[in-house]
Amino acid sequence: MTADHGKDRGFTLIEALVAMAVLALGAVSLLSAAESHTKRITELTGRVAARWVAEEALTQLRLGLEPEGRGVVMYGITFDVDYDRAETTDSDVQRLSLRVARAGTDQTLYVLDGYVDSGAAS
Repeated sequence: MTADHGKDRGFTLIEALVAMAVLALGAVSLLSAAESHTKRITELTGRVAARWVAEEALTQLRLGLEPEGRGVVMYGITFDVDYDRAETTDSDVQRLSLRVARAGTDQTLYVLDGYVDSGAAS
């Protein structure tokens, strides 16, 4: 009796190595895509928090209060708020431009323009 050692009995070592290389490339691609997605979500969270900080500061200015300006914390992120006032053609209204950046950086994450009663802005 002879053993049947036909060609179709299994994978060769080369075929197994090629299959593992293809799986490794797929895993690296998936990891890279997940890392990129996480980075975009983190950046988006920062911009949303910066928008809320700007809206809160504009509301404080409309109420005649001075916003905190430095060290405003939202979502555990610390922001700095700067704003400029400008006169309009209506003497009772001032234009405000608010810029929100992460604390300690000059990179503006959100800009909000709004209007306020001149009596409340002073």
